[in-house]
Amino acid sequence: MKKFLSLVLALVMTMSLVTVSAGAKDFSDDDSITYQEAVDVISEIGVVDGYTGGDFKPTDVLTRGAAAKIICNLILGPTTASALSASSAPFKDVPVSNTFAGYITYCAQEKIINGYSDGTFRPTATLSGNAFMKMLLGALGYDGDVEGYTGPNWSVAVIKQAAGIGLDDGNDEFVGSKAVTREEAALYAFNMLQATMVEYDAKTSVDINGATVTIAGDKAKEIENTSRTDGYIDDDNKMQFAERYFTDLRLTTDTTDDFGRPANTWRFKGVEVGTFAKTADATYTADVKLGQIYSDLGMSDKDEAAPVFVDGVEASESAKVSKGNDLKVSELKFTNSPAANCNVGNGTLVEAYLDEDTNDVTIVAINTYVAEVNKVVAKTNSKDAYITLSELAAENGATSGLRANDEFETTGFENDQIVLFTYANNEIQSVKAAESAEGTLTRKVSGKSINLGETKYDFSKMYSVDGGESSLGIDSEYVVYLDANGYAIYVEETEYNIADYAYLRALQGSSVAFASDKAALITYDGKMKTVDTKEDYTNDFAGYGSELQIGNANSEIVLVKETSNGEYRLKDLDTKNPSIAKAEDSFELRNGVARINLTATGVAGHGTQGTDYIYADSKTVFVVGTYDSGARENWKDATYRAYTGINNAPTIVDDNDSSPATNAIGMSYYCRNNGVATIVYLSVDEADYKVTGGNNDVIFFAFESGSKKIEDSDNEYYTYNAVVDGKIVEGVKVDASVKINNRTSNGSFSSNVVFTGADYDDGVITGLDSLSNSGTVTGINKVNNENVVLGYGNGSESTYVVADDAKIFFIDDDGTITEGAVSNIRRSDEDVVTYVLEDGQISYLFVQQYFEDNDQSSSGGRQELTSITGVSYRAPDLTLTLNGTNAGQNYKVTLKMIVAGVTTELGTYTVTGATGATSTTAVLSVGTLASIAASGGIYMVSCGGQNATFTA
Repeated sequence: MKKFLSLVLALVMTMSLVTVSAGAKDFSDDDSITYQEAVDVISEIGVVDGYTGGDFKPTDVLTRGAAAKIICNLILGPTTASALSASSAPFKDVPVSNTFAGYITYCAQEKIINGYSDGTFRPTATLSGNAFMKMLLGALGYDGDVEGYTGPNWSVAVIKQAAGIGLDDGNDEFVGSKAVTREEAALYAFNMLQATMVEYDAKTSVDINGATVTIAGDKAKEIENTSRTDGYIDDDNKMQFAERYFTDLRLTTDTTDDFGRPANTWRFKGVEVGTFAKTADATYTADVKLGQIYSDLGMSDKDEAAPVFVDGVEASESAKVSKGNDLKVSELKFTNSPAANCNVGNGTLVEAYLDEDTNDVTIVAINTYVAEVNKVVAKTNSKDAYITLSELAAENGATSGLRANDEFETTGFENDQIVLFTYANNEIQSVKAAESAEGTLTRKVSGKSINLGETKYDFSKMYSVDGGESSLGIDSEYVVYLDANGYAIYVEETEYNIADYAYLRALQGSSVAFASDKAALITYDGKMKTVDTKEDYTNDFAGYGSELQIGNANSEIVLVKETSNGEYRLKDLDTKNPSIAKAEDSFELRNGVARINLTATGVAGHGTQGTDYIYADSKTVFVVGTYDSGARENWKDATYRAYTGINNAPTIVDDNDSSPATNAIGMSYYCRNNGVATIVYLSVDEADYKVTGGNNDVIFFAFESGSKKIEDSDNEYYTYNAVVDGKIVEGVKVDASVKINNRTSNGSFSSNVVFTGADYDDGVITGLDSLSNSGTVTGINKVNNENVVLGYGNGSESTYVVADDAKIFFIDDDGTITEGAVSNIRRSDEDVVTYVLEDGQISYLFVQQYFEDNDQSSSGGRQELTSITGVSYRAPDLTLTLNGTNAGQNYKVTLKMIVAGVTTELGTYTVTGATGATSTTAVLSVGTLASIAASGGIYMVSCGGQNATFTA
């Protein structure tokens, strides 16, 4: 060791020391670190550090070169060790340029490490636990020759010595032949800091037949510490490693953590690194008898008054830890006024600590609570990232004491995530994502357990159930969240699928006409559906002797689940059926306005939520049934439409005829949580109420991309390239029977068209509405990246502002759609442009581009084709006249065939504008064209945005 000290002194004298910042480091992978105390301390003093990415990588294996660096950091300190270098290669595979060359050289010179017989060191090879322990023992002063760390059985001597002084403490699964991981290296180095150093008396060695034998001074003795550093780690007059080499490090062993557990507190350079609970002598994950604790601690004498802490608060009654005592921890009084016992049960971590010197026992109980992440806040320049939690109420009424503004510094969590947390001393102590399982509830025992399928889950002491335990329904689907010990701590219904909701129109039991159990439904998407039910529900739903109108006092919105045999289960929900008055201004639903007013008081702008008004959001589904009593219709004749989101909902208000309604609006709704409607069913008489707008979705079809009619077992439809709500979608299906406000005869479009209000059935569009704030023109030019001219070159030009978030799309001759920007718009008087306006600005722009060989010269010449006339066909020639041509300009004429909604391009031909005339007649040789009139087909010629049809 004298040699160690001389080298250290030499290095320190030649360089200035650098101050290392204090404070425990937070690694991004802290949750995966097993030996947290060791890693925190060792990384804080700079012996083993993390990576530039902020992680520690605890399970990565340690290399031989990295191990040499750790030893040097321990002996010399990180600053001094970093100055080490090698003047020559210490081993033939360790050049002086190697990152670890200086460290390896130093350790080899001090005989802390050895190479291989072939002269190599193999710095990138992994290091076994035995080899690393040998290095640590060498740094503590143990002589490998004296202690027998050589020869074929060296590892036996190493492990015996290392275990004897506690270098492997904390790792009960130590296997010396396995490669050391980074966190194991940190643990063993941490233990070394607290280990006592040794030295030897003067040694005499003689050579006997070529072998060196030590004959004196062959026993290691602990080094005494009579300096001021004694007690920095252990007040025992012995020199612990850290008391010599890390004199800025302090250990206090008689402290407690926030839970009341006996703990170690580490400080470095006066700043606390952390307080870490000591290892318990007995551990339980449920309530336990005091006699059991006595037995498990191996006590021979009782402790009459052991303190008990629950979540960091000391109980008013101490525990008598004695042989055979059947009293449980949960039966001890926690408070006298009000009288309450200790909240301990399934899932509670109960730890018992025994001071063998005094026979004193300390019992600590730590409950795990469940919460939902309420807020996730990213890191800023002045504050680390943190989350806040919203505790989920336990069925037993117990709470952790969590406050709304309690913050926990961490990353990696999401809003609304279900988490486990512990709480003490008015602080969140830990947060961990909860694991979960899901399945069908097959059995429940109140306050005890539930079964999902065949798996039983016992409840945690602090278990919570969404909607209360009484709401749990057999055969319903649930998610159970588990604590670290496998106890069920939170149960909620499987994440809802809006498609599982329906309005129950009628029920029928097998005893009457249907001869089977059936339910008549209005589904979430406005479809009428009758299903076979798993059982006769007529006794479960009052008032369903006949079909019920939406809004009836007995009306029910139900959760519908299909079973494996094709039958359906019905589960009643907490349906609200407000009574809407017939008086003027008694109801108001407005597109884009979250508040839905249910009474005149609500319409007037005041009232009580839930009585006079409710709220909707972007996920609320509205199913609106409309009928017209003026046309002798009643609510049974209603036509239903579905809308998703308040921004797509229709506006429904009084018709302002100054007379009461003949039929009040019928309304049934359900709020899954937070007081916001999940689904709303409305029955509206259009003779009394005005229903306008709804479904602000924008759907554009590229007609050139249309397929032939497709038939399957369920539908007949065409497919198109389309833009749906700003996204390009290929293969959008449109039912062949769709009627679209007379703009097309069916789903086979004859031009590019834009719509709204799509109805879907099994992925096929079955209904569309025209978009009133849209239009189509020929010709476009951009003024700049904010303004465009529509109708360019066609005598009706208009300039529009393009909204900052406008969506711009381009369509080629084949119907292929690409997204672009205003800067991509070319000047053309032939491109056909469809636009959508919002607040007077262009929000969507669809440009059908035609690529004729135009001469758009800088002189401003324009090609203004006005019509195609005189089209006739006599094989093989097609005669036509282009009107509005310019002399010498080339025009591309496209010949197409349209059959059953499918457009096929047959060829393109060039026509040159006649000189001295504004019309050009051309004869095109197109070959023989088949007669397709009998099948409803036509031929079309297109040029410059103009079309003309003919038959062959």
